[in-house]
Amino acid sequence: MIFKVIGTTKINLMKTPNPKQMLVCLLSFVLFSSCLKQDLSRNTAFLVQQSWRFDVYGLDENNNGIIEEEENSMLSCEVDDRFTFMVSGSGFFERDKLSCSPMEPDIINFTWSFHNNETELAIFASPEKISQLDDNILEVYYMDVNSVGQPVKFIRRFRH
Repeated sequence: MIFKVIGTTKINLMKTPNPKQMLVCLLSFVLFSSCLKQDLSRNTAFLVQQSWRFDVYGLDENNNGIIEEEENSMLSCEVDDRFTFMVSGSGFFERDKLSCSPMEPDIINFTWSFHNNETELAIFASPEKISQLDDNILEVYYMDVNSVGQPVKFIRRFRH
Protein backbone atom coordinates (compact mmCIF):
# COMPACT_ATOMS: atom_id res chain seq x y z
CA MET A 1 0.00 0.00 0.00
CA ILE A 2 1.08 3.55 -0.65
CA PHE A 3 0.84 6.02 2.16
CA LYS A 4 1.36 9.76 2.22
CA VAL A 5 2.36 11.45 5.41
CA ILE A 6 0.62 14.73 6.16
CA GLY A 7 1.92 16.13 9.36
CA THR A 8 1.96 13.14 11.65
CA THR A 9 -0.98 11.34 9.96
CA LYS A 10 -0.61 8.62 7.35
CA ILE A 11 -3.23 8.63 4.55
CA ASN A 12 -3.90 5.51 2.48
CA LEU A 13 -3.84 6.55 -1.23
CA MET A 14 -4.68 3.10 -2.62
CA LYS A 15 -8.22 2.43 -1.47
CA THR A 16 -9.97 -0.59 -2.85
CA PRO A 17 -13.36 0.38 -4.29
CA ASN A 18 -16.27 -1.17 -2.48
CA PRO A 19 -18.70 -3.44 -4.35
CA LYS A 20 -21.43 -0.76 -4.44
CA GLN A 21 -19.08 1.70 -6.23
CA MET A 22 -18.06 -0.96 -8.72
CA LEU A 23 -21.70 -1.87 -9.43
CA VAL A 24 -22.67 1.79 -9.96
CA CYS A 25 -19.76 2.26 -12.38
CA LEU A 26 -20.64 -0.90 -14.29
CA LEU A 27 -24.34 -0.01 -14.55
CA SER A 28 -23.49 3.53 -15.66
CA PHE A 29 -21.23 2.18 -18.39
CA VAL A 30 -23.88 -0.28 -19.62
CA LEU A 31 -26.59 2.40 -19.59
CA PHE A 32 -24.37 4.88 -21.44
CA SER A 33 -23.37 2.28 -24.04
CA SER A 34 -26.92 1.14 -24.67
CA CYS A 35 -28.12 4.74 -25.10
CA LEU A 36 -25.48 5.33 -27.76
CA LYS A 37 -26.44 2.17 -29.65
CA GLN A 38 -30.18 2.93 -29.58
CA ASP A 39 -29.69 6.32 -31.23
CA LEU A 40 -27.85 4.81 -34.20
CA SER A 41 -30.06 3.70 -37.09
CA ARG A 42 -29.13 0.66 -39.13
CA ASN A 43 -28.21 2.82 -42.16
CA THR A 44 -26.08 5.13 -40.02
CA ALA A 45 -24.28 2.14 -38.52
CA PHE A 46 -23.49 0.82 -42.02
CA LEU A 47 -22.39 4.24 -43.24
CA VAL A 48 -20.02 5.08 -40.37
CA GLN A 49 -18.50 1.65 -39.69
CA GLN A 50 -15.42 2.33 -41.86
CA SER A 51 -14.26 4.44 -44.80
CA TRP A 52 -15.66 3.94 -48.30
CA ARG A 53 -13.76 3.91 -51.62
CA PHE A 54 -15.13 4.47 -55.10
CA ASP A 55 -15.90 1.25 -56.94
CA VAL A 56 -17.49 2.72 -60.08
CA TYR A 57 -19.53 5.72 -61.14
CA GLY A 58 -21.07 7.01 -64.33
CA LEU A 59 -24.20 7.34 -66.45
CA ASP A 60 -26.13 4.11 -66.89
CA GLU A 61 -26.63 4.75 -70.63
CA ASN A 62 -28.48 1.47 -71.31
CA ASN A 63 -30.71 1.78 -68.20
CA ASN A 64 -29.90 -1.70 -66.87
CA GLY A 65 -28.96 -0.47 -63.37
CA ILE A 66 -25.30 -1.47 -63.78
CA ILE A 67 -22.28 0.63 -64.70
CA GLU A 68 -20.44 -1.36 -67.35
CA GLU A 69 -16.78 -0.66 -68.14
CA GLU A 70 -17.63 1.64 -71.06
CA GLU A 71 -20.00 3.65 -68.80
CA ASN A 72 -17.52 3.96 -65.92
CA SER A 73 -16.31 7.56 -65.51
CA MET A 74 -13.98 6.80 -62.61
CA LEU A 75 -10.40 7.92 -63.13
CA SER A 76 -7.45 5.77 -62.07
CA CYS A 77 -6.35 8.55 -59.69
CA GLU A 78 -9.66 8.15 -57.77
CA VAL A 79 -9.20 4.47 -56.91
CA ASP A 80 -7.56 5.19 -53.56
CA ASP A 81 -9.78 8.13 -52.51
CA ARG A 82 -11.74 7.59 -49.28
CA PHE A 83 -14.98 8.95 -47.87
CA THR A 84 -15.28 8.76 -44.09
CA PHE A 85 -18.65 9.44 -42.45
CA MET A 86 -19.02 10.39 -38.78
CA VAL A 87 -22.10 9.78 -36.62
CA SER A 88 -22.36 13.56 -36.10
CA GLY A 89 -23.30 14.18 -39.76
CA SER A 90 -19.86 15.39 -40.73
CA GLY A 91 -17.22 13.59 -42.71
CA PHE A 92 -14.17 14.01 -44.84
CA PHE A 93 -13.04 13.09 -48.32
CA GLU A 94 -9.38 12.10 -48.41
CA ARG A 95 -7.14 11.73 -51.42
CA ASP A 96 -4.45 9.14 -50.94
CA LYS A 97 -1.26 8.74 -52.96
CA LEU A 98 -2.83 9.13 -56.42
CA SER A 99 -3.93 12.75 -56.87
CA CYS A 100 -5.96 13.83 -59.89
CA SER A 101 -4.96 17.46 -59.45
CA PRO A 102 -2.15 18.97 -57.37
CA MET A 103 -4.31 22.09 -56.95
CA GLU A 104 -7.02 20.29 -54.95
CA PRO A 105 -6.60 19.78 -51.20
CA ASP A 106 -5.83 16.29 -49.90
CA ILE A 107 -8.69 16.45 -47.38
CA ILE A 108 -12.11 18.04 -47.91
CA ASN A 109 -14.62 18.21 -45.06
CA PHE A 110 -18.28 17.67 -45.82
CA THR A 111 -21.63 17.23 -44.14
CA TRP A 112 -24.02 14.41 -44.89
CA SER A 113 -27.62 13.63 -44.03
CA PHE A 114 -30.33 11.11 -44.73
CA HIS A 115 -33.64 12.22 -46.25
CA ASN A 116 -37.07 10.65 -46.88
CA ASN A 117 -36.93 8.00 -44.16
CA GLU A 118 -33.27 7.24 -44.92
CA THR A 119 -33.99 6.30 -48.54
CA GLU A 120 -31.83 9.21 -49.77
CA LEU A 121 -28.34 10.38 -48.83
CA ALA A 122 -26.99 13.90 -49.30
CA ILE A 123 -23.20 14.27 -49.52
CA PHE A 124 -21.86 17.68 -50.59
CA ALA A 125 -25.05 18.46 -52.55
CA SER A 126 -28.63 17.35 -53.23
CA PRO A 127 -29.90 14.04 -51.88
CA GLU A 128 -29.35 10.95 -54.02
CA LYS A 129 -31.52 7.85 -53.84
CA ILE A 130 -29.98 4.89 -52.02
CA SER A 131 -30.21 1.71 -54.07
CA GLN A 132 -28.00 -0.33 -51.70
CA LEU A 133 -26.44 0.23 -48.29
CA ASP A 134 -25.05 -2.71 -46.35
CA ASP A 135 -21.81 -3.96 -44.77
CA ASN A 136 -19.91 -3.84 -48.07
CA ILE A 137 -21.67 -1.63 -50.62
CA LEU A 138 -23.01 1.91 -50.71
CA GLU A 139 -24.74 2.68 -54.00
CA VAL A 140 -26.58 5.92 -54.70
CA TYR A 141 -28.00 7.46 -57.86
CA TYR A 142 -29.76 10.49 -59.25
CA MET A 143 -31.63 10.92 -62.48
CA ASP A 144 -29.95 12.71 -65.40
CA VAL A 145 -30.28 12.87 -69.17
CA ASN A 146 -28.01 11.07 -71.65
CA SER A 147 -26.60 12.45 -74.90
CA VAL A 148 -29.84 11.80 -76.81
CA GLY A 149 -32.11 13.33 -74.19
CA GLN A 150 -33.31 10.12 -72.52
CA PRO A 151 -33.60 9.89 -68.73
CA VAL A 152 -30.79 7.80 -67.21
CA LYS A 153 -29.32 7.21 -63.78
CA PHE A 154 -25.99 8.58 -62.65
CA ILE A 155 -24.81 5.81 -60.32
CA ARG A 156 -22.04 5.97 -57.72
CA ARG A 157 -21.00 2.75 -56.00
CA PHE A 158 -18.57 2.60 -53.07
CA ARG A 159 -17.01 -0.36 -51.28
CA HIS A 160 -14.99 -0.79 -48.09
